[in-house]
Amino acid sequence: MGDPPVRSACLRCAGWKELPLGRCPGCGHVPRASEAPLALLASTRMLSEADLDEVQRRLAQGTALQPSAARLAAARAILRGESDASSLRRFNHHELGLLALGTLLLTPLLALAFAFTYRDAPAGRQALALGAAGLLVDAALFAWALF
Repeated sequence: MGDPPVRSACLRCAGWKELPLGRCPGCGHVPRASEAPLALLASTRMLSEADLDEVQRRLAQGTALQPSAARLAAARAILRGESDASSLRRFNHHELGLLALGTLLLTPLLALAFAFTYRDAPAGRQALALGAAGLLVDAALFAWALF
């Protein structure tokens, strides 16, 4: 099973399309080269589904996208083939809850494995914090069991 299909919001009409740099089926707009980083940022290649829904809502209201310099640089790096979207990866609340549950019920090594996988992304710091908390909880339970 491969990656889920990419979903993107059109920068002109805020309609949904499959590819960030592809033609919008609603208005026919194809992002120009100067719009390519913004088009990429308005897709699930760079955003979670929830964040993309918020971007689409803003575009529909006529609000211009104003991403941070770091996000624009990351999108440009992806377009040049120098990086991928995992450098911006964050866990959403549902994923964090599942990771915390797995860390507490199974082993903190689960969170530490994710911390290593996403070591250069915000998700790595989130997983490292969960892994450290899991280690502390396990140590406290172990000490309690000894006494």
